[in-house]
Amino acid sequence: MVLATAMRWIGLGFLAFTLCACEGLGSVPSREEFLRVPREIRTGAAESVIERVESTVDRAEVLSAVQTLVTAAPLCYPWPGLWLAASERRNVYYARYDLMRRDWGEEVSSASQQRMHEFVELGFLTERERPDIGPGVIEYNPTPEGAAFLQGSPYGGARPQFCPNSQRRVVEITSMEFGQFDCGSLRVRFTHIADAWPTWALTEDARERIDATWAPIGVPLSGEVTLGRQWFRRGAVPPGVENGALRSLCLDGAHNVVGDDLNLNAQ
Repeated sequence: MVLATAMRWIGLGFLAFTLCACEGLGSVPSREEFLRVPREIRTGAAESVIERVESTVDRAEVLSAVQTLVTAAPLCYPWPGLWLAASERRNVYYARYDLMRRDWGEEVSSASQQRMHEFVELGFLTERERPDIGPGVIEYNPTPEGAAFLQGSPYGGARPQFCPNSQRRVVEITSMEFGQFDCGSLRVRFTHIADAWPTWALTEDARERIDATWAPIGVPLSGEVTLGRQWFRRGAVPPGVENGALRSLCLDGAHNVVGDDLNLNAQ
């Protein structure tokens, strides 16, 4: 009787642990789904685990993962050098072109102002003159789209740049190779195409750069990427990432994920 009671409590305890371990994986999974999660994640021993992609992986899942990467592939526009006045509002920038002309010369000042105006034409910034601050001062504010594409900061750290996405479409997966690669265990080759200009490519200069970087509308290109399957513990799943999804995962010497190896111009 005592043994039966003890076993009952052990069973209830395991069930409670199982349910708690599955919180953050979404709704309570089936037994098959639960057993797919690496043991290190189920027990809380690891914050994230990268698994080899199984040889039986669904080709449709691979296509979806590659499409996500291709759609988001960036084309970055770095900011020019600017003399910025102090601002009390986040993401509001006061460019002192008057001081730039005085100290850096007219050529540098004009080139920087033209570059910033190109961002305005692309819909990444708004601009307005601020003579109340000084002659030739321009105030820049990122638009919602510009804020989404902005990386880095003009006030230190990584140089600021706008990195809009490619919005290209994967046509087909042409090959899948399993092995041990730098950024995963499944190397995927595919073709991709642009059905239309990206929504942000509003200027002729932007469209010419897209043509030179990838290809004109309707012209297919070959691409390549390596994938692994990554799991996260409860509460550690990055925003916008599906737990257990296929991702391109390049690691540094400390085994931290530092990027992907997506190549949209593979030969």
